[in-house]
Amino acid sequence: MAFEFLAWEGELLEERARRYGPRFERRILRDNQNPYALDPAVFIRSFRVSQHLAMDVANQLRPYLQRRRINGLSPELQVLVAIQFFAQGSYQSGVGNRFDFNLSQPSVSRCIN
Repeated sequence: MAFEFLAWEGELLEERARRYGPRFERRILRDNQNPYALDPAVFIRSFRVSQHLAMDVANQLRPYLQRRRINGLSPELQVLVAIQFFAQGSYQSGVGNRFDFNLSQPSVSRCIN
C-alpha cells in the first residue's frame, strides 16, 4: 500500500514538473537578469530610451502597475517590455523571447495592455 502511494506521488510530482517546469525556469532566468545594469549605450540601443527615462516612466506608472501575484512582474520590467515592443514594433513573442526578459507571449501582452 505504501509503495503504491509513493509511486502515485512520484508520478504526480513528475507531472507537476513537466507542466510547471518552463514557468519556473523562465522566472529564475528573469529574476537573475537586470536590464538596468546594461551599459547605457546598449540600453539605449535596445530600448530606444535612456535608463533614467525608463525608470522615470516606471516610477510614474507604478500605482497603475502593481503586481497581481506575489511572483508577478515588477513595474520596471512591465514598462521595459512595453517600451521595447513599441520601439521595435515587433511581435509579442519576439519581445518575450529576448535573453533579458524570458517572458511568455501572454505576459508580454499583459504588459502592453
